[in-house]
Amino acid sequence: MCSISGFNWVDENLIIDMNRILKDRGPDDEDIYVDEAVSLGHTRLSIIDLSEKGHQPMSDINNKFYIAYNGEIYNFKEIREELEKFGYTFNSKTDAEVVLYSYIKWGKKCLEKFNGMFAFVVYDKEKKKLFIARDRIGIKPLYYFYDGKRFIFASEIPAILIHEIDTTPNKEMIRDFLLYNITDHTSKTFFTHIYKILKGNYAIFDLVSNGLQMKEWWHIKFENSYSGSYSQSVTTLQELLTDSVNKRLISDVPVGTCLSGGIDSSAITCLINETKKTEIRTFSAVYPAFSKDESRYIDMLGTKTGIKNFKVNPTAKTLKRDLLAFTAVMGEPVSSPSPYAQYCVHKLAKENDVTVLLDGQGSDELFAGYHYFWGFYLQGLLRKLKIGTVLKELVYLSKGGHFKIGILSLLFLLTPLSIRNDYFTWKSNISRELLRDENATTTFFKDYYTCKSLSKALEFHMNCKLEHLLKWDDRNSMAHSREARVPFLDHRIIEFVSGLPEDFIISKGKTKGILRDALKGIVPEDILDRRDKIGFATPEDEWLRSEEFNELLNNWFLQATPKCAPYIDLHKTRKIIKKHIDNRKNHGKVLWKTIFLEAWLRNYFGGVET
Repeated sequence: MCSISGFNWVDENLIIDMNRILKDRGPDDEDIYVDEAVSLGHTRLSIIDLSEKGHQPMSDINNKFYIAYNGEIYNFKEIREELEKFGYTFNSKTDAEVVLYSYIKWGKKCLEKFNGMFAFVVYDKEKKKLFIARDRIGIKPLYYFYDGKRFIFASEIPAILIHEIDTTPNKEMIRDFLLYNITDHTSKTFFTHIYKILKGNYAIFDLVSNGLQMKEWWHIKFENSYSGSYSQSVTTLQELLTDSVNKRLISDVPVGTCLSGGIDSSAITCLINETKKTEIRTFSAVYPAFSKDESRYIDMLGTKTGIKNFKVNPTAKTLKRDLLAFTAVMGEPVSSPSPYAQYCVHKLAKENDVTVLLDGQGSDELFAGYHYFWGFYLQGLLRKLKIGTVLKELVYLSKGGHFKIGILSLLFLLTPLSIRNDYFTWKSNISRELLRDENATTTFFKDYYTCKSLSKALEFHMNCKLEHLLKWDDRNSMAHSREARVPFLDHRIIEFVSGLPEDFIISKGKTKGILRDALKGIVPEDILDRRDKIGFATPEDEWLRSEEFNELLNNWFLQATPKCAPYIDLHKTRKIIKKHIDNRKNHGKVLWKTIFLEAWLRNYFGGVET
């Protein structure tokens, strides 16, 4: 994995500084390319072909095209063979060189050939144009600043911030974050005037006219078009998952997994174990005595597979110690300490010299793993007047212990939209000024809560709610110079699942129905039968009652005016802090968002009144 950066003028020192900021993403090698029109930077984390031949920015044999590339193309060998038949020759064994010649041969259509994750720029020296592209689902990041004259891009926002640009906290993003717990549903970022190239999009920047054009090249829709039987779909899914995992084992450095103990990460671990191709290690975050600790399932998997597991125990003390550094790594606010657990897991992998880690991101969005998906499913059935099916599902839910979740999520979706919006306002600590700011309003809430079926809710999640998880995964892995790979987000799996009938995914009181059946005989039954949804859960409510965070809450919010004061109702915030600390009520969700917003402001706007 790597970093890319650049801008549309000549400044060797500045592009070197951008590389320096991005060094953790690529500690093994770095270089720049500068001519009269452009400055390009690259840092490299060597994964495939560790030799100097993988050096970037990389040019074609005629020095007409230059590429700076971040990602992995898992089918690059097949594409290389195809290109060789057209007479192309290669100097390295890297996928970067394959991406370069694919663009030279097929232009923008090359994107459709790639199976993988990527963000790259190709500089056409003769035409004086930059072609910039991002993968289908947004696994690899790419940010930019553009004011009509200057065009600056980078794999992470801090590399853009070293330029002299005008940016302030983005009220629109802060509003949606405080109200709806979202961060990556738009091209905007938490920094005004800094944007991201949207997933499944490419851009063309003309270095002569300074014109920027964006175009979408891939978009997913859930349309229930599958016509095969359920048993056929189970077989197909199992084959796709197996092949996806196999493809993501390609590496010239050690491979492991992030193992939470849930269905998704257990599936990845077991599928790797089935291949017998590589000796892997697993890495987990555990919390002794915590009700949601998953050590039992982690150890169960170790017994079944014989795979060695390494555990880390994040605590309130370690989070307090790492808080500002962790927030700086994230680049933007996070909504809970869950990404910090992931941060610790990648640090553990680094300490044990495992460079590539596969994880289960994306499965919940594809297979309706979150319990609130029941509301969308049942609502869709009611709209089709399938009352009998609704009653049967409620019976199954009651037996499985999720009756309350199914009913409440359904009732919530059936209430008037205005009441649902008021509910989010009531739960939050957002300031009245920000709530009423017409310049900070978005359509996210309406777009999401007018989804009329499970299929539309899944489509919305894939298009608007998944990317923040991928961003956190990218930042946490790259902060420790690790590469994270996500087998569930192979585009072939996404396209297959998007066509399935809803009852293949949710049925008989269980989510992830087809996934559970596809993994039978591969994953232990005790894990497959799990109906709880934990992931990287942390004892976050108790952490706020610790001595460390009592002190922080007191210093930041009770005894002083925080930097986030313009965005929050400070009086309400102080009341809920006291209620939480006194153990009268848990307000962790609101308080953690507030803490991370404040930490972000202190990191990036410490000397600016906000």
